[in-house]
Amino acid sequence: MGIWTDQFLAPPEAFLPDAAEFAELAAGMIRDQVACAPWTLVAGELSANAELPYVGILGGIRWSIRDGSVTVGGEQRTEPADRADEQAPPPWGQALEVGRVLATGSDPTDIGPALAAAPYGQMDIAIVFDQLDFGNPAVLDHFWREDSRIQLTCFALARPQHRPLSADTLADPDSGPLHPVQTFVSVGYKLGDSTPCPAIATAVARVLGPDLVEGRTIS
Repeated sequence: MGIWTDQFLAPPEAFLPDAAEFAELAAGMIRDQVACAPWTLVAGELSANAELPYVGILGGIRWSIRDGSVTVGGEQRTEPADRADEQAPPPWGQALEVGRVLATGSDPTDIGPALAAAPYGQMDIAIVFDQLDFGNPAVLDHFWREDSRIQLTCFALARPQHRPLSADTLADPDSGPLHPVQTFVSVGYKLGDSTPCPAIATAVARVLGPDLVEGRTIS
């Protein structure tokens, strides 16, 4: 499978904006041509440390929306593993998640109404996009080639969680620095430059502010 990177961009302090601001953040991913519809709104118990396409439930939901096997109202959850190495804390071990699809659509203007009807601030919220917009030369140049596996997700967690600023899940768990996250954007990719994609960073900074913290987990 090779080495994958889960990179996040978050404000210096964990906070939860109002639903309209979070809708602006998510809609901006499409309007700024960094991500493609359909977008999918998921609510439940989500982990900030399980966002590679093949790790958390959001990757499965995204693929299932593509093939039509999951629609609005559908639910996915993690099946607990028995292996001892999965008992470590995420991202080194397994994150137990459950999420329900509340809405999906192609029009970014529909994200605001969907969030207004969601349990925003009460449950963990994620908006995951079908794929990056490789029609944008800045996105294509950064990730080197078109890859529909790359996953971009906007998060608004009910409560702050912590992510390592730098972690390697192929190594033993460590006590490196953590960053508190509540509203953030995650990109899971295999090939691309190691620094954040400037087009994505610009879209995130427009809503969350310019002093973004970047961290990464490699798996």
